Amino acid sequence: MAGIAATFGAPERALDAISAALTRRGAEPATWRAGATRLLVRASMPAVHEHRGLALALDGIAEVSALAAEYARRGAAGLVSGAEPYALILADPARGALVLARNGDGPPLYYAETATGVLAASEPGALLAAGVPAEPDGAVVARFIATGACDDTAGTFYAGIRRVLPGEVVEIAGGTRTRKQVATRDGAGRFARSVLDAAVGRGRIGVRFGHGLAGAATVGAALTAAASLRSEPPLALTVYSATFPGLTTAAADFAAAVLGPVTSTGARHRAQPYFADELDVDGLLADLGEPVPDVDSYLTWATARATAGEVDTLIDTSDSGAHLARVADRLESRYGVTVRFPLRALPSTGPVLRAELAAIVEGTLPLRAARFATAHAAHSLLPPLREVLLRMRAELAAALLDPRLAGARRPSWGALAALFGGAQVDAGAVFRRYMVERWLRTLAPSKPAQRPQRTAKVEVKAGGAEWTRVSLSTEVFSAGDKLPEKVAWYVSERLAELGRKAYRRGRWHVLLAARPVAVVQGRTRPVWEIRPGAVARALHRRARPTAGLHDPWTAQVAVERVGPLRAAFGPASVHGVRGPRPGGVAVVLPPEDPSRVAADVLAALRTALPEEAYATLGGCAIVGAGGVAAVAGELDVTLAAQLCADDPLATDPIALVLTGAAARTSRTSRRALRAQG
Repeated sequence: MAGIAATFGAPERALDAISAALTRRGAEPATWRAGATRLLVRASMPAVHEHRGLALALDGIAEVSALAAEYARRGAAGLVSGAEPYALILADPARGALVLARNGDGPPLYYAETATGVLAASEPGALLAAGVPAEPDGAVVARFIATGACDDTAGTFYAGIRRVLPGEVVEIAGGTRTRKQVATRDGAGRFARSVLDAAVGRGRIGVRFGHGLAGAATVGAALTAAASLRSEPPLALTVYSATFPGLTTAAADFAAAVLGPVTSTGARHRAQPYFADELDVDGLLADLGEPVPDVDSYLTWATARATAGEVDTLIDTSDSGAHLARVADRLESRYGVTVRFPLRALPSTGPVLRAELAAIVEGTLPLRAARFATAHAAHSLLPPLREVLLRMRAELAAALLDPRLAGARRPSWGALAALFGGAQVDAGAVFRRYMVERWLRTLAPSKPAQRPQRTAKVEVKAGGAEWTRVSLSTEVFSAGDKLPEKVAWYVSERLAELGRKAYRRGRWHVLLAARPVAVVQGRTRPVWEIRPGAVARALHRRARPTAGLHDPWTAQVAVERVGPLRAAFGPASVHGVRGPRPGGVAVVLPPEDPSRVAADVLAALRTALPEEAYATLGGCAIVGAGGVAAVAGELDVTLAAQLCADDPLATDPIALVLTGAAARTSRTSRRALRAQG
């Protein structure tokens, strides 16, 4: 699909930014300018149409001269007429007006009013590129989570961006803004068979196998329509079905029963496996720009993306949701696949539609397939959504434990607790909440934790002496890692950078955070394995902020370790319990036998360090949020506690403590140090 855009009173750079953002819709741009108005079209063969002093940017099929004549006769309402879906932007320099219109279920069109002027474009992402703030619309998001409705009102997920609705014109003239809904065709008199036949068209056709009768009828109509074209070579039909290994065989069983007899007619069936914990939600959001309400919409996107290059048109039997126009628009502009939703054009529903679909099935499919399809008219091919959510529990917990949506912490945590605890929960609302959280992260991606620079050193006083503390950044430790060897490698590398003076001044020590030790030992409990009880939930709600019971899962683990009274009045960290970090999904317990770990680290350092460096090494301390867990070597517990009183291991898991003033960074390499040692 083409990309169209306009600016009205905005700076030239705004149109340049919009044009760059619409590059995927067409490599070549065409522009038009008059006064404060500028139009843009991006397509393989772009053109801004001019007619009797008017200029039109069109996305879709329409007769420009007829539209101009209707506009002259009826005003802005004349831009919405006919059977073909399209979107357009009209500039009327004589009136100083800009008109946006969308005929039928034509391609989406968006606009924003800024301090410098009005911007319009085929995608909200292009308006964001031009400087419109990427701020979520709280009311739209809340309605979406509660009901799943989206794209059916002028409001978008972005607070500063509005959409033109199907059959609507938005006229911007001077200081006035006029929205007008124009009467459109209601589809009366259209029957399912004629609609399905019209959707097939020509070229390489694919069908996304849908639920029950609708899916079977679409396959049957596509088969007969393809056969009637009498093309050379004969038109091949490919039917795509989705399966969910490990969750359900409903899709595979239904597809085998209906499509098995059909493949003998020359149609090809391709079953595509999807794994709930591998859904490419970020790829979906990058293409569509805004969330979608259900897994079925995800499958439409994923199937079309996978069929790019194999088919020209994909027929999909989804029949509800104004967002499907957005899905079709983005898929055609990204992957060149035209996605059609023919059942959305039908006026009939319920028993009337089922009777029409049954007639198509019985008249087009082999007898065995038709009998099975009609006997399972309401059969769903999707797995239970709750099971899908449980399979994607790690991604779900990472998003909902640390929500970006304002005021969402309590409902998000409540939904997770109910889901993981086996209680009643609206699985659809949980999925939509997850989609919103992932979308919010695309607007403001998480910044990596700010770690101290490798040259940064902190002067501390402890034990009546001055020390230089140097933090070490490391990779993330995982369960089963050889912790002593890894710590020894990081320490030796850092000492090589600091130079020999770092350890020749006197005793030096190693501080190691307790959290990575616990992680390596497998001392973590994912939240989905924890069942917060009534006491833990009450403690979480009523405990003092200093108690560290920031979530019900941490509170439950603390209660299990030390009982409700101590958990309520003593910080959880004192008991060795750490809640999930931002982006984390597990409660961390204190490490086992930290004294042995500290001794193992010293043993590993003996092998990794030059002899003279090891000779001045004092000891190693394992330090948690509650204080020093263990020491090894000649390091005193009291001194270790003073050295880490300000929690230096909150971000970096290792710190070196050197005697005296800050050591100068040396260019001496580690190889040279070993040679000297």
